[in-house]
Amino acid sequence: MTASPRPRRKMSSAGRFWLLMGVCLLLGGVTGGVYAWLEDTGDLPGPVLSALILFVIFGLVIAGTVWWWIRADEAVREAHKWAWYWGGSIGMCVGIGALMLAEAYGGDAPVPAGATYSSLLIAGASLVLLPMLIGYGVAWFAWWVSKRV
Repeated sequence: MTASPRPRRKMSSAGRFWLLMGVCLLLGGVTGGVYAWLEDTGDLPGPVLSALILFVIFGLVIAGTVWWWIRADEAVREAHKWAWYWGGSIGMCVGIGALMLAEAYGGDAPVPAGATYSSLLIAGASLVLLPMLIGYGVAWFAWWVSKRV
């Protein structure tokens, strides 16, 4: 007599989300650690190999995101779409506005010592991305609170 197989439990949407976040955190940590180690030893790969590595890692992250999105229910999808549209858009306006003000009124400000062109580009991109992420988080929270009340 064979034992009947136990039915597989479906993972909850929250469980899939935290699994995806954990995998992304692990991939980001390993990638950052390897890059820091290579930079410290002076053995950085060339730009083509670096681009290929980033392409593979970003592809894995996008594949994980698609896996999560396909399995998310309608309410979760709507909350994320609404939060990215409203929160992300408002955050982007804040970030771009800050860059415009910095350009208009901070033209004579000294550049930090040791700053490179690429580090300044990353700082500018971060100045736009960070308010977008904050706006998304606030809007996502507001969407769920508005549906619970």
